[in-house]
Amino acid sequence: MKHFKIFVWKEFLHIWRDKKTLMIIILLPIIEVLLFGFVLTSEINNVSLGIKDLDNSLWSKNLILKFHNSEYFQVRMLHSAPEVENALQSNSIKAVLEIKPDAERKMRAGESGIIQLLLDASDPNIARTIEVYVNNIMASSLPRAQPAQSYLSIIPLMYYNQELKSVFKSVPGLMAVVLMLICAMMTSVSLAREKETGSMNVLLISPLKPWHIVIGKMIPYMAISIVNILMITALSYFVFGVPIRGSLLLFFFFSILYVISALSFGLLISTIVQTQQIAMMISLAGLMLPTTLLSGLIYPIRNMPGWLQRFSGIFPARWFVEILSHIMLKDSPVSYYLQPAGIILLITLILLVIATKRFKLRYD
Repeated sequence: MKHFKIFVWKEFLHIWRDKKTLMIIILLPIIEVLLFGFVLTSEINNVSLGIKDLDNSLWSKNLILKFHNSEYFQVRMLHSAPEVENALQSNSIKAVLEIKPDAERKMRAGESGIIQLLLDASDPNIARTIEVYVNNIMASSLPRAQPAQSYLSIIPLMYYNQELKSVFKSVPGLMAVVLMLICAMMTSVSLAREKETGSMNVLLISPLKPWHIVIGKMIPYMAISIVNILMITALSYFVFGVPIRGSLLLFFFFSILYVISALSFGLLISTIVQTQQIAMMISLAGLMLPTTLLSGLIYPIRNMPGWLQRFSGIFPARWFVEILSHIMLKDSPVSYYLQPAGIILLITLILLVIATKRFKLRYD
């Protein structure tokens, strides 16, 4: 029993002295609880709703006021069909409520089809939820003496995903997660393995420059990632029927840019840790979990608290999913996703500079 107590005490001391592992063990549950607590919700809040009022009656103005006062929507008035199309395509709004001419008169006469709801169905779950919320607000605007089901029927029109296939939303997110898994985690673990075996010291005293080592480590995983991009794209198109309505050239260009950013994360992690175990834990907790939860794959970014929305901006996956949605589903003009592309490029350059400098410090 004495030897057993000494052994247990030795294990406690080993964990206590390994500060990085100790921090991961303590911080990981806190991070997971906070992320899941704020992200995992089926409600929607502050959804951008466009309203095109062709009636301009007292009833339509009161209806618009109800949407203004709702906690679920942020209302933006639209005035023309091209403005509606551009707003949906640019992802600045998720739905448009079009009040037809003479809506109030037709409503009093018991006619239907006086409201049309245009929905961005690139995320089918959000589209269905918005439709339910809009119907509830519309029902509350009826005269109490009238039956709710008689004439205020809303005609929904789904944009970009008429059949509401959830795979249209999941494929871009899954591509972001898979590429991050391969590039970041495998790169960091591979370099940590070289540290454990001592082969990294050989590289650091070799004639190779630090940037030679960085690029040399990235190339093999980049080649593997390109193969994965081709396979995922082929499966999504031929098996699930996910379209690529935009430019294939831009699709692969931005995919490779995202791969480089993921590789840069892996390289940076590898300069911080000394063991494969810690590299894997940091990759999973620090990259895989945020990539899955904060990219918009499972739950919309707009539903999250403001501070969490801003925090999600440091992860390239959020911007990559947005770019793929524009290219694959909407065929949006390049100007609509130049900002997310620029953010990914900036993050990539920052990570590469930091990783290279850390290699140079070890080299010197």
